Formats: sequence, structure tokens, C-alpha cells
Amino acid sequence: MVAVYSSDDIQVKYVLENKGATEFVQEEVKSIFYESVENYNLDSNSFNLKIGDNNDGPDW
Repeated sequence: MVAVYSSDDIQVKYVLENKGATEFVQEEVKSIFYESVENYNLDSNSFNLKIGDNNDGPDW
């Protein structure tokens, strides 16, 4: 899910379907996400990233 409030306030939430959102998995997903942000020369400070699983709601 993505919510864009401005160019410097972008909220992204990944909901993991096939595994629990353990701390290890969360860090792995964050690493991949921020590596992609860097590859596209985007400002990583513009993003608020949350990782959840099916037990988490769509809250921000």
C-alpha cells in the first residue's frame, strides 16, 4: 500500500502474505526497498516504510 501526501512524505506498507513479519524478514524487506530507492536516486528520508503480515491492519 502507498500513501503519498507530498513529495517528501511518502508512506509505504508491505503486507507479507506468505510469512510472518519477523524482525529478520522486516529488515530484509527494508534493505531491498531502500536499495531500490538509492538505485533510482530518490531521497530515502521521504519514505516512511512499514512491514506487516496478515495479522496487521491497514493502519499507517
